[in-house]
Amino acid sequence: MEKLGPSSEVSPGSLRGFTVGGKKILVANIGGAFHAMDAVCSHMQGDLTRGRLEGNVVTCPRHGSRFDVTTGKVVGNVSFLVKTATGKVATDLKTYRVTVQDGSLFVDL
Repeated sequence: MEKLGPSSEVSPGSLRGFTVGGKKILVANIGGAFHAMDAVCSHMQGDLTRGRLEGNVVTCPRHGSRFDVTTGKVVGNVSFLVKTATGKVATDLKTYRVTVQDGSLFVDL
């Protein structure tokens, strides 16, 4: 388990990025439950920590791919035009177990 920081830094309905062992992790607080997944979009490596969180879905600021932060699953892919131009679509991201101990967030990589 890797310590990320105080749980108070990720208020309900928000997300925050952390770097652990050279890996960028996104942590989202959905209704008081913490969820973690890779913070780099699988389409064109957009920074999901700069994305928009709506409910449990984060939208990549780069090309609009959408991911469920609770599962890492793609719930909306890039537009047909972007897919055609790049030849790529987003794929599911890895998720990680998050725990809170004594007010601090820990992630199991």
